[in-house]
Amino acid sequence: MRFATDATVGKLGRHLRSAGFDTLCQHQSRRGNFFETIDGERVILTRTRLVKLRFKRRPLVFIRDNDPYRQMIQVVHELKLGWCDLNLFSRCLECNEAIRPVDRATVAGRVPAYVWQYHHTFHACAKCGRIYWAGSHHDRMIQRLLAIFKQKDGETHEC
Repeated sequence: MRFATDATVGKLGRHLRSAGFDTLCQHQSRRGNFFETIDGERVILTRTRLVKLRFKRRPLVFIRDNDPYRQMIQVVHELKLGWCDLNLFSRCLECNEAIRPVDRATVAGRVPAYVWQYHHTFHACAKCGRIYWAGSHHDRMIQRLLAIFKQKDGETHEC
């Protein structure tokens, strides 16, 4: 499933990218008519009533809550997403490109020394060059996602 978010749900867009969903974010686009220029198959996520009315014939979820965590719960419930739909930490949070594993030696000097010392697995975005590793945010995000999917199913499912 692929998404497009407007500026009203920017943090939700980053959470969806963390979960591995291809998500275009309006605040990163210089195009004035953002939703008109994107693929019609993408699910539009918005809190703006005018967008809801204007694109009512397109796949769209009108987000009710202001909290990104509860927004993610709403998307999971309304679109009936399951744990198996996720591809955790596979996309760049900045530019949405798929990230790839990189050799540890290639990131020496490009990450803080303590990160290079304690981490052995790194991923990078070929488009923007951003480097990723499994820090404490990684574990917190997994716990949040597990909680979201537990609320949906009552239990989590392995794929």
